[in-house]
Amino acid sequence: MKYEIMLRILFELLSKKCVKASYLADKYEVSTRTVHRYINCLELAGIPIYTIRGNQGGFAIVDTYRLSSTFMTETEFEQTISTLSAIHESVPNQVLESAINKLKAVRKNETSGFNIKSGNLVIDAGPWGDAIGYKSKLSVIQKSLDDNKKLKIRYHDRNGDVTERTIDPHVVVFKQGLWYVFAYCNLRNEFRFFKIGRIESATILSESFTRKDLSDADLPLNFWHENMDTCDVVMEIDKKCLSDVEEWLGIENVKAVGEKFIATAKLPFDNGLVSKIMSFGSGITVVEPQELKEQIKACTKEILENYK
Repeated sequence: MKYEIMLRILFELLSKKCVKASYLADKYEVSTRTVHRYINCLELAGIPIYTIRGNQGGFAIVDTYRLSSTFMTETEFEQTISTLSAIHESVPNQVLESAINKLKAVRKNETSGFNIKSGNLVIDAGPWGDAIGYKSKLSVIQKSLDDNKKLKIRYHDRNGDVTERTIDPHVVVFKQGLWYVFAYCNLRNEFRFFKIGRIESATILSESFTRKDLSDADLPLNFWHENMDTCDVVMEIDKKCLSDVEEWLGIENVKAVGEKFIATAKLPFDNGLVSKIMSFGSGITVVEPQELKEQIKACTKEILENYK
């Protein structure tokens, strides 16, 4: 009985914005203390539940949490939910209500895609292998932006620090193959870019914000140059990985020089660059700068030591 109630509480949370502990306690005829214990169990199982304080507060699940389902079409979901809801209004039934909540929860997940289509241009926001998660974050951010609602996010920065902060999203940016949201950070009291891939979870809050009219000057699209060291890289490319390097840097940055292929680009100088170059194995030889060559040699030695 315990696990059945926990499962029903989960679907209540998935199908509604906020649920009070007293409501769950009355509905399932348990104490509020028991409800809190069940919520803790769900959190331990990896469900991202958070508490909303105040008179209108309760428990909620972050908006980016999704279930996946492919067994019904959009039309089938809509008609099934409508039919069951009509029956439930006439003949209230707890089991029927539970089924409706489950369908609504799954339906919510299936409509969370984020595809941009314009004429012959199609942009699929999800990375390879991503079924729901990345698109869900983009969808939630876009809705927050459209409705001028503040967004609560859990963010992992480049140093590995994790913070929870409230942001006012203004623009979604696609740059260098990555998605960002340009937003006012209420924690740092300034506008900044947040890499969407580093957002763990995002929840739309009820509080509204006033959007600022941004000009090109307000949107520093060269932000990665300003926030990190860069270097002018020259690399000799083996033909076996030419196609992959062209996709990485752009064909315009790879030139045939005699029998060789030379790639030149201004790139962020960090461990990510070293890892990227090493992923091509012997297919790339760094010509300059010397400091980057030394870092790659040092990293190679460390790898060799691991296999001794």
